[in-house]
Amino acid sequence: MSLESNLELNNKLVAEQNTLLTQLLAAMTSGKAFSADTPHQPKAEGSTVGKAATGETKTRKGPFYIRLEDGPPCIVDSESTLAAHIEKGYTEITKVEYLQLQEEAHKATTKPITLEELPLPNAIALAVLEGEAGRTPTFEQLAAAEHVANTATGKERNEQVDALTMALTMALKGVDLAAKLHGAGVFELALQMVEHWDALPGITERREYATLLLNTPVDKRAKVKPKAPKKAEEKSTVVEGTIDVAALHAKGKQLILQKIAAKAPADLRKTLDLFGLKKLTECPDDKLPDVVAALEQLAESLEA
Repeated sequence: MSLESNLELNNKLVAEQNTLLTQLLAAMTSGKAFSADTPHQPKAEGSTVGKAATGETKTRKGPFYIRLEDGPPCIVDSESTLAAHIEKGYTEITKVEYLQLQEEAHKATTKPITLEELPLPNAIALAVLEGEAGRTPTFEQLAAAEHVANTATGKERNEQVDALTMALTMALKGVDLAAKLHGAGVFELALQMVEHWDALPGITERREYATLLLNTPVDKRAKVKPKAPKKAEEKSTVVEGTIDVAALHAKGKQLILQKIAAKAPADLRKTLDLFGLKKLTECPDDKLPDVVAALEQLAESLEA
């Protein structure tokens, strides 16, 4: 039925309704029983206004979502294909049901990442970020550790977390026993080192403590503390007698110019920030061995 025909029929029905209302009001005013001038004409069974009355049918557009009993859901494109599948016992489902079933199937077949599978930098970042709570990490915690360990920039970065993660990573990559570890082994090692971080001022002390821990049985590591630092007078005497300051400055400068600056300026900045430096030439002589060692470690990681 065309739009004009529908409008004409609608106007006719409205006019009849207005007539009936006028008669009803008049009857109520006069006190007489109401009797409609136009007798009610019930619609013939099956009679409808619109496409059913004219015999018109509208083809449905796909996609259609179907499922056979408890099997996986699937999609068909045409109404004829849908009808053929319905005859074979398939049931039509909604798009929402289809998506829910797909999500459930994905969860059932996707193996979640565990702490044991984390590479060394990620396990360290997890220990720094979450502490002991990281032993049973959530997906969100693992994602945050991945972001800290493998990106140099991003929103809501915590400079303290970044610096601690990088310092630990550089220290442990220089320890043969630690460099071969991953997952829970690295996590527990990093956790204990963070606990005693104030007693580990330089990369040398961190590597010595990590080596000490790794050479101690696991069940006895909790009682192992870092070695007490030497007195300032003793340290300064050793430094003056053994460090070639000029050679270390030259080596550090060469590492920066040839291997680091062009490839990873952000990581270079972080490394210098760990020691409170804006540039290598500002480094005190007693810190120079640790700074150059950190630069060597960074250069090695970039070449790996």
